[in-house]
Amino acid sequence: MHLPRAMPRFEHRLAVRLRGMLPLYTRDVSEGGFCAEMLQPMKAGDLLEGALLLGDEEVPFQAQVMWARRSAGERTRGRCGVRFVTIGGDFQRRLGAFRRLQGRRLIRWFT
Repeated sequence: MHLPRAMPRFEHRLAVRLRGMLPLYTRDVSEGGFCAEMLQPMKAGDLLEGALLLGDEEVPFQAQVMWARRSAGERTRGRCGVRFVTIGGDFQRRLGAFRRLQGRRLIRWFT
């Protein structure tokens, strides 16, 4: 049985700058976090500090890696799910405005 997500995810490919790491690119974004493609290994529980590039604006955040999976046959590449611990300013409003401009589709409403 699939349960509704607390916050729906929308498909957006955004750059994420992380302190001390290579940049990531999101696959989807919600008000609570994002799923990203990673080039450096991460593990669940890792704490991240960085900025999400939303259009021409940088939104600072602190987050925690909730899960990480390596791609088959790869030593470092994979995906990770990140939950925001703190996120700068009026992120919800800015994300909503960005979505309206981009016209992206809802990709996950259920877990």
